[in-house]
Amino acid sequence: MHGKILIIEFCDNEENIYSQTIEWLSKQLCASPIIIQGKMRGLNINPYNRTVVDDSGKNIQLTAKEFDLLHFLFCHKGQVFTKEQIYEIVWGYNNAPDASNLSSFIRKLRLKIEPHPDNPRYIITVWGVGYKFSEKEKP
Repeated sequence: MHGKILIIEFCDNEENIYSQTIEWLSKQLCASPIIIQGKMRGLNINPYNRTVVDDSGKNIQLTAKEFDLLHFLFCHKGQVFTKEQIYEIVWGYNNAPDASNLSSFIRKLRLKIEPHPDNPRYIITVWGVGYKFSEKEKP
């Protein structure tokens, strides 16, 4: 049995309709909706057309795996993942390169998305553990 996915985009002035819709769906379907909001100061991540745009409106060109990694970490803000977990989730079991290569992959992604790659704002290193997407919006 396969489930169905419903994607609805609301404008900022439709907050009341949005709240009512979430409440109704939660009660009727006995389900917890997942809310994906891909906007943060500095980056707008659109999972539907797989684009990333910075505050100045510049489209940031990412490879498919760079986008997958960025979107995965963004959707799990604050949660720390080991290199092995990231490879397993983003690349899959059968296609996981050596986990030590992830550091250079993250570096390349930071060079594309971070205003100051040596002082990352989005993808944070948790020393001795792995990586996470920042929960806080740094100026």
